[in-house]
Amino acid sequence: MNFNYEGENYSASLAMEKQGGNCMSLALLTYAVAKHLGVKAVFQVMHTEPMLLEVTANFAVTSDHVRTFLYEEDNDQPSKGFFLSGRSYLILDYFPGRYDRTSKIIDENQFVAMLYRNLAADALLNGDLDYAYSLLTSGIRYDKEYAPLISMMAIVHRRKGDESTAETLYRYGLEVSDSKITLLSNYHYLFSKQGKYEQADRIKLRLLGLEDNSPYDWYLIGQDAILEGDFKSAEIYLSKFLKNPPYYHAAYFDLARAQYALGRNNSAKNSIKLALEYAEMPKSQRQYKAKLNWLNQM
Repeated sequence: MNFNYEGENYSASLAMEKQGGNCMSLALLTYAVAKHLGVKAVFQVMHTEPMLLEVTANFAVTSDHVRTFLYEEDNDQPSKGFFLSGRSYLILDYFPGRYDRTSKIIDENQFVAMLYRNLAADALLNGDLDYAYSLLTSGIRYDKEYAPLISMMAIVHRRKGDESTAETLYRYGLEVSDSKITLLSNYHYLFSKQGKYEQADRIKLRLLGLEDNSPYDWYLIGQDAILEGDFKSAEIYLSKFLKNPPYYHAAYFDLARAQYALGRNNSAKNSIKLALEYAEMPKSQRQYKAKLNWLNQM
């Protein structure tokens, strides 16, 4: 009762003391209490709406969280999976969003790896690369195939001037991790920064041809492509994103921007109409109506 949401990564004891924390901190507190009482817990990754939390020193910080499943029966049947095992469970989800999308069930090790990811992100934003490296090293001990940890470790090495190790990490991540969008995007950035344009183009082709069910990553790299003036790639990335959450109106507006830049005015009009259809806030509706009227007058 009466917990406050704070965008801070707290330990379980600190979250209890402060009566607050971010979603991961509160999930950690739930897990700590459950473990103390002998209640079993597993977690499910939840993808939130694509919201840019902070952009500092070329970092884009986005949000996801986990919800916790608590249960008492010890009748694990791995072959059937968690939901088909027949057990009864209780779900705890702090601050669920209307458009949250469920993802995979994860175990304790992957959950701890996510916590280290959050702490390492804080260290990166504070410019403390050595501390970030230490946290990432600890996190990878829990899950050697967790793409965010591998990608962030590559970023630390690149920023320390060790681009060779960064490249090795990207290759390793692409071999072992299920989620490849951010790995490929950052790998492309590394080659582009090095002036290795042929290798960068090959990575981009892999990215453009990738089918991945992690929609919000597509949205972010679609925005990046627009900023870089690569409108054709932006159209592809944003279209991939909209296959999954077709209700996100801002993505239709960004898609329309890319289509207009490509000279495809009719497609841009249709995308803005869809943005208007899904928008709920009057401010967004006014913005989209104004853009649509402007396009109709052209």
